[in-house]
Amino acid sequence: MDTADLLTAFEREGNALLAAATTDPGARVEHCPDWDVAALVGHMSMVWTYMTAQVTAASPDASTRPTDDGSTPAERLDRMVALLAAADPSDPCWNWCPEEHRNVAWMVRRMAHEAAIHRWDAENAAGGASPIDADLAVDGIGEAIGFAWRWHRNGPVEDHPAGSLHLHRTDGDGEWLVRAEDGVLVVTEEHAKGDAAVRGSASDLHLLCWGRALPTLEVFGDEALVDAWVACGP
Repeated sequence: MDTADLLTAFEREGNALLAAATTDPGARVEHCPDWDVAALVGHMSMVWTYMTAQVTAASPDASTRPTDDGSTPAERLDRMVALLAAADPSDPCWNWCPEEHRNVAWMVRRMAHEAAIHRWDAENAAGGASPIDADLAVDGIGEAIGFAWRWHRNGPVEDHPAGSLHLHRTDGDGEWLVRAEDGVLVVTEEHAKGDAAVRGSASDLHLLCWGRALPTLEVFGDEALVDAWVACGP
């Protein structure tokens, strides 16, 4: 997906998250057990404030401390969407990945997928979650295994599992093979046999990459290996 489409997705998913949160703010979030939905919204509000500060600072070398102006989560979402829309995708912007990825394009992509996953969380807590849009989910799988399983805020992931993992999309084109070679994560988009494999829709595979394994997924081979790969995420 291009940056413009990802920005549209960010705005859509962020607003859907806030709408879902009004249904039952006290409902527990299944995959974030320390949070209810109100706490999930508080987390997202903090994320939007923090990431807005990084875009505004336009400094790729160090993170910038945000200020809290008391605005509502909806106002913070709108502010960030407007800021990203006005920026050039190549504009510098700090994040925890290597310098070549520290730009607004990375930020738009991260915000779109963060909002999509937590929108699903909020709807799931309310009793019925809609799948993530298939095109967005395919891009999200690539982002998860290409970035989240490779770099965390505290540095690169250094303990990838020894076996390979194959992800196979069942509702359209999309296959990924993930493996570690000499301590380096290697991701290829191909039909290949892994030591473990998971088949499912793009939405279900995207959710799996962020620790939300649904019963509609088909798992082949070593289930513990699948769990070990998923655990590479933050």
